[in-house]
Amino acid sequence: MEFSTILGQMLMLLLMMVLGYLARRYKLLDEHVNASLSKVVLNVTLPAQIITSFTMGDVGLTNDQVGAALGLSCLVYLFYIVLASLFVRLMRMPRVDWGTYEYMIIFGNIGFMGFPVITAIFGSKGLVYAVIMNIVFNLLVFSYGIKLITDGNEGAGKFSLRKLLNMPLASSVLALLLFFLHIKLPEVVNNGLYTMGDATTPMAMLVLGCAIAEMPLRELFDEWRVYIFVALKLLAMPLLVFGLLHLLPGFDANSLLGKVFVVLSAVPVATNATMLSIEYGGNQKLVAEGNFFSTVISVLTIPLLVFLLY
Repeated sequence: MEFSTILGQMLMLLLMMVLGYLARRYKLLDEHVNASLSKVVLNVTLPAQIITSFTMGDVGLTNDQVGAALGLSCLVYLFYIVLASLFVRLMRMPRVDWGTYEYMIIFGNIGFMGFPVITAIFGSKGLVYAVIMNIVFNLLVFSYGIKLITDGNEGAGKFSLRKLLNMPLASSVLALLLFFLHIKLPEVVNNGLYTMGDATTPMAMLVLGCAIAEMPLRELFDEWRVYIFVALKLLAMPLLVFGLLHLLPGFDANSLLGKVFVVLSAVPVATNATMLSIEYGGNQKLVAEGNFFSTVISVLTIPLLVFLLY
């Protein structure tokens, strides 16, 4: 895979974020519009994208193969959770920031950045495995992830099970049911949802750019722990997952599934961290810092990682 192909994809996403930043800075968008855009993504376009990821075309895998990929996805996310828990304790993070840092370590930008990167590197077959991992991502991020975002933040209020009743989580469960029950949606419904879901990435990057524009530039650089976090997220994590997969008995770490999971471990912080912080009262400043630095630096680290490993 050519370095320039991956780099071009990363720069395109970065450009969307810059446009959101400029739109907010020059008052084309205000904080109320940004909050509304966030709600539209979380409740309309993202659920549409989640559903059509499993209903558009032939997935090309048997139920057993999908089940195996789901199981490996769960194992990888368990590894992320343990790693995140160790990181916040070893770095002696302020207790109020534990949940935010853990969220940013565990949940990467699989859908918005991972899908196009995986497609560029491995083609449609690789994308199928990325979609499967994204299903586990959605089941966790809109349940455990919301708990982490609200953990320790007074503005978020107390975590409750009612916060788990959300459209992205419901659409993830629905997508799995549609697949395993072999239920086909009418073509007009599929096409409509697919078109709606295509708006998710540019709108999410606009929201992130607007959130960064809310902060004075100096405040983007005042948290030294973010730099260490970014090094862990973009460099150490994919290498650790690469090692973990090689240690699994009977698993071919150099298989397409293994390669896809390693590359997805190298993507920056999930863009929806910003939207969930807005929606549930999390630490928007820290999330914006983590999102900004990990996204910008990943423009170089992802192509470099792929070039070195594959």
